[in-house]
Amino acid sequence: MRRYFIVAFLHLSLFSQSQKIQHDWENYVLAVDGKPVSVNVDLGLSAKAPIKERPFVIILRTKIKNPDTQGMPYPEEYAPLLSMEDSLIYNLGKETGAIFTGRFTQRGLREFYFYAPDTIGFEKSVFAAMASFSGYEWLSQAKADPKWDNFFTVLYPSEIELLRIKGRRQLELILKGDTKKNESDMVHHSFTFSSLKDREDFLKNLPWAGFKILYLPSLPDTKTNKFTLEMQRKALLSLEWIDQFVVPLYNASKRYNGKYEGWTPVVE
Repeated sequence: MRRYFIVAFLHLSLFSQSQKIQHDWENYVLAVDGKPVSVNVDLGLSAKAPIKERPFVIILRTKIKNPDTQGMPYPEEYAPLLSMEDSLIYNLGKETGAIFTGRFTQRGLREFYFYAPDTIGFEKSVFAAMASFSGYEWLSQAKADPKWDNFFTVLYPSEIELLRIKGRRQLELILKGDTKKNESDMVHHSFTFSSLKDREDFLKNLPWAGFKILYLPSLPDTKTNKFTLEMQRKALLSLEWIDQFVVPLYNASKRYNGKYEGWTPVVE
C-alpha cells in the first residue's frame, strides 16, 4: 500500500510538471541512403529536456506487416499502428509515468520512444499495451539516458530541418487565404556574426545577388556581442524557395561563423 501511495504521488507530481510543457508535435521526412525516414516528435520538449525526473528511455520497435517499396506502411495499416501508439501511451503512462516523445518509421520498422522516472513495471505495461496486437513482431528495451541522447540524436531535427519546419509553418500562415500567391514579396533576412571580418567575408561571398542592406552596425550588439546584418530581397514564397534559397543562405552564413536568424515578409 505504501508503494502505491509513493507511486501515485510521483505520477501526480510528474503530471503537474508535464502541464508546464508546451507540447508541439511535428512530422518531418528525411532521406537516409536513398530511403525515407518519417519522424514524429514533440518539439516542445526541447525547451525542458533533458528532464531530470525522467532519466530512462523506453524504446519499443515493431515490424510493419506489409511495407511498401520505400519501407513505409500502406494506408490500411495506419489505423492499427496509431492504435498501438495510443495503447503504449496509455499503459506506459499509467504504470511508469512515462511520457511519449516521438517515433520514427523506416525500412519496414517503427520505433516508439518514451522517457520515464524509472524502469519499474515497464515490461508489464509494454506487454499489456501490445496484448491486442498479436500479429505484430516487436521487442522493447529500457535504459538510462539522463541526457536524453536518444531524443536529440534520433528524433529531434537538425538545424536545417528546423529551418525547413519553421519556414513551412510561416508559409502556411502567410499563404492561407492569400489571393496573390503568384506574386513576389519583399523578404527581410537577419543574421548575426562573431566578428566584423566574418560579416564582411560573408557579404563578399553571398550565394545570391540583389540584396538591399538595411542594417549594418559597426559595433556589436551590447547584449549578445554579435555583429548584426539585416537585408531584404524579393522572392516568390514557396516550399521550393526554402530549399533552393533559404537553406543555401543559412549554409553560407555558417561558413563565416554566422547564424541565420530567420526571414519575415515585409508588410508594405
